Amino acid sequence: MGRWKFKNNNKDLDQLEKFGRMRSRSSKSKDSKTDLKDTFIIEETTWPGKSEGFAARVVEVHKRYCFVSREDELGKVNTKDVWLGRVARRYLTAQRTERNFVSVGDRVFCLPAQEDTVESTDDLPQCVVEFRAPRSSKISRIDPLLADREHVLASNVDQLLIVSSFLSPRVKWGLIDRYLVLAESQRIEPIIILNKRDLLEEKALDQPEFVATCKDRLGYYRRLGYKVFVLEAICDDAGDEVEFGKLANLLKDKISIFSGHSGVGKSSIVNLFDSEIVQEVEPDSDIFYKGRHTTSYASFIKLGTGGYVIDTPGIRSFMIHQESAIELSYGFIDIRRFSSKCKFRECRHVDEPGCEVIVAVEQDEIAEWRYKNYVGILEGTTGREGRVRDIEQKEKGS
Repeated sequence: MGRWKFKNNNKDLDQLEKFGRMRSRSSKSKDSKTDLKDTFIIEETTWPGKSEGFAARVVEVHKRYCFVSREDELGKVNTKDVWLGRVARRYLTAQRTERNFVSVGDRVFCLPAQEDTVESTDDLPQCVVEFRAPRSSKISRIDPLLADREHVLASNVDQLLIVSSFLSPRVKWGLIDRYLVLAESQRIEPIIILNKRDLLEEKALDQPEFVATCKDRLGYYRRLGYKVFVLEAICDDAGDEVEFGKLANLLKDKISIFSGHSGVGKSSIVNLFDSEIVQEVEPDSDIFYKGRHTTSYASFIKLGTGGYVIDTPGIRSFMIHQESAIELSYGFIDIRRFSSKCKFRECRHVDEPGCEVIVAVEQDEIAEWRYKNYVGILEGTTGREGRVRDIEQKEKGS
């Protein structure tokens, strides 16, 4: 009898209770930072259609439908076995806190559709998404259409590859720090990639201060323990081949998401790893001035070098879930080391007496630019990538 095992992180239990019999057993994931103690086994006999039902991974999401690919018990996704899916009608009519019921990376249970209900020019089998397993992690933003709703861009990822470029567009260190906080909050392994090394080298003579700042900050991230790669995605230099080899090893047997602003070279980097789907790359170097995306939607892609990646459109804003300065400071590794020594447990590390974080900044044990990024996120003064709570407060006050 076939079984599908879904690891649970104590979220969305009502989903499981609604659909099928369940039983739990103790298990621990060696690859995860957290111990996921409850593993739920959904038995085939609990579903209508019995032998016809199948477990799958969502590989693309569109407005009225999605694409899914079968996933076996070992977590291997057959990306060549693609089904055109629609979400069961009961979810479409229910009140939702999310823009879509499913996102790229979701693990779902599907039943073959009795008849084609989605108009499509693709000659693909159709199915109905009956169940979504609880998510281990998610990357989301505020729905641009409804501010009180969440738009989950991707889920169940192991690694967050933060892609930026030195120039064209210019690197935004504050955005990198927000991604690092997001990775810490979702317990996802972060990897920092700075692309377009050639443009940085061109500025060595006329902008030495900028070049020195970039090198200093990348060195700081490395000292904090983050994996940092400096690349030129369109270069055939032997040194880059070594870096690509190291990066390929990190991607193997993992589900990784590439995120960053438009034009930084995410799709170009993905294509270097013999991706099953070649991502379109915009040749226009001024694309970031035009507000256009080279990638128009998130895609779940198998790599020839091993593993899977989710390539996302350029993200201008995303959600960081935390309710206090304590939770935010935890996302800053350097600040975290000193925050527990503060005089007051609820210290915000802004102007409180006896704050060890402020002392550490004054003594250069914490970089001042990192501290400023922390304060900017805390007080919601650094642009569109602010915290959920800040946005909610502004809406209530308006």
